[in-house]
Parts: sequence; C-alpha cells; structure tokens
Amino acid sequence: MRQSFKHPQIYSDTVKFYRNYWFAHQNLPKVFRQTTGEQILLEITACLGCVAAANFASKKDEEARLRAISQLIRMRERLEVIRAFLILAWELKAVSHNALSDLNTRLDELGKQATSWQQWFERGAG
Repeated sequence: MRQSFKHPQIYSDTVKFYRNYWFAHQNLPKVFRQTTGEQILLEITACLGCVAAANFASKKDEEARLRAISQLIRMRERLEVIRAFLILAWELKAVSHNALSDLNTRLDELGKQATSWQQWFERGAG
C-alpha cells in the first residue's frame, strides 16, 4: 500500500500563492502573460518541487539534511526571482499596486517559512 503525501504548511501556502497568482495571471496583457507571466508560473511550480523534495528528507540522515537545506535555499532564491518578475509586472502596469502588495506579503510569508524550515534542518538531528 502506498503512503500518502503528508505535506507541511509551506506546501499548502505555496499552492495558495499559485492560486492567487493564477487569477492575476489570467488578466495580464497577452505578451507579458506568455513570457514573464509563464516564467512566474514555472518558478512557483519549482518552489512546490523544492518543498516536496525537502519534505522527503530525514533530519537524522546527514546527506538528506544537506539536500533539504539546498532545496530550501533554492526555494528562497526562486521566491526572490518571482518577486523581481512581479515588480517588473507592476512597473509595466500589468498588475495593480494592490495585487503586488498582496502577492509580496504572501512571498514574505513563504520566505519566512522556508528560512525556519532550513534552520530546523541546519540544527541537525541532535
């Protein structure tokens, strides 16, 4: 029997962020949506992959912990790339100030969660 995937809160919050961005994405100008907007979706999807990979790691296994730390660092980097693309969208008037503010707040929360989880892994098994 296959074990179901138990995910941490950061996974659910990343899915919520994807959903919130998805609604903004639908209203982007076509050229921006098909270029940078699609890249934002890819980055969010990659963040989900980072969470799933980190969640797979055992804190008791040194090699697995290091891989999890690497995944969480990668996720934090991707969150900053998403932020940069969203600021570009705002500067080009593709997203409203309110939408940018809401998405940025959610990015901040995801970044804090990823940092806390990374620190948990860095503390090790002891």
